[in-house]
Amino acid sequence: MKRLHKYAAMSAFTLFLAVFIPACEEGLAVGKRAPDVTLNTPDGRTAKLSDYRGKPVVLHFWATWCGPCIRELPLIAELGARNSAELTVLAVNCAETDQEVSSFLADMKLVLNVMMDRDFLISETYNVNAIPQTYLIDSEGIIRSIQVGAYTRPELNRDLAILFKKNIL
Repeated sequence: MKRLHKYAAMSAFTLFLAVFIPACEEGLAVGKRAPDVTLNTPDGRTAKLSDYRGKPVVLHFWATWCGPCIRELPLIAELGARNSAELTVLAVNCAETDQEVSSFLADMKLVLNVMMDRDFLISETYNVNAIPQTYLIDSEGIIRSIQVGAYTRPELNRDLAILFKKNIL
């Protein structure tokens, strides 16, 4: 029964994204400034995306019920762990509870810098119409890459090379 509820929630989320979030918002594209949003941690702290200027940011949207997200998250976690001095990885969870996220990460044995998007405001601002979805933002706050769907290691290295002029994974 719990699995049925997850699938119903997944379908509702997908319908919400398809109907209410425009596929392309003017100004949100590679080469444009990343919209500044307020990010919320599971423990209630807040930060603005602009607080991370000075280092590149990987803004990664995901959910615990998303199969491609589950397969990709170890790569995203590895990226954050291996390169924390060079870049910031923000894993934005889409509309789940703190308990769901913390239990999932514990079960998967993953450490991520999680931000919560409980009300879809960040997803809406970034036109997230499918997950996983990842934005690579340079140290000046400019979007350098947008990936809809899960990254493979070679694809992620290719796009990170835009930011660093070298492979970092």
